Amino acid sequence: MNAPNPYKSFVKQFFISHGCSIINDAPSHFTVQLTNEMDEEIMNRPFYWHYMKKMNREGTPMKLTFSDTDEKQAGGIYLHAGTPKLHRLYNTAISKARTARLYEVVHQTTGQNRAMSPWLVVNGLLHYRGKHTKDEPVSIGINLIHGTMMLGMMDKMMDMNFETTVSDYTFPMRPLISLSHAYKRMERHIETYVGSLDHQWAKDSLHHLEKETHLLESFYESEDIGLDSFTKEREQLDNRYKPYIEMEVINGGLFYISQETSKSWLNNEGANI
Repeated sequence: MNAPNPYKSFVKQFFISHGCSIINDAPSHFTVQLTNEMDEEIMNRPFYWHYMKKMNREGTPMKLTFSDTDEKQAGGIYLHAGTPKLHRLYNTAISKARTARLYEVVHQTTGQNRAMSPWLVVNGLLHYRGKHTKDEPVSIGINLIHGTMMLGMMDKMMDMNFETTVSDYTFPMRPLISLSHAYKRMERHIETYVGSLDHQWAKDSLHHLEKETHLLESFYESEDIGLDSFTKEREQLDNRYKPYIEMEVINGGLFYISQETSKSWLNNEGANI
């Protein structure tokens, strides 16, 4: 008897949770009727949808068929670890959801149950604002058992396979570190990271703000502008040139990772405690 496809339930739950319908559900394959929004998200038809919207027409979303077996035999998209569409769904699930709870897919049929370590992962953007602006993506994770912290988490997890339910013969470990405490540690880590950077850009912004402020004050003193205009212009200068750094949280989630994978991260990349 063939083992059940480990990706089938995730794909079904993903589409149902986003308003799509399962219109044909056979033992070896199933067909999904996409919504307009999901078609736009995953089917790479921007030209079609742009045209439909410009013409004020509804458009026709596509159907997708997924198969448990080789697609040459059964037709449709064969669900396996390397399926490009499956990875597109993973990325969409993470980007659309503010929070997620996912489990690494572990292939194990017999033997002792394997423990899955909980990792809190938060993705965000560091906004640098001043005379010049830039955005820096940040992906940080913390192991909720022993507190190990690592950067670049999304890069590490990008090629991994996850499910919304725990794999057979595995069990999730109960976190020893609370989510609130873990998040505070992440904030402190980001603050330390930002503090270690070269902040010449901020000094340049302050210098430029000072020059512009002196020029504005000279106009006010010569009575070229009134108090109201001076106040508004001064506020605009601060908004435009006063340097600051802001952290925007995009999304986050609780990921249960096998101890083997966690150890390989520590051995290959190193960790920040």
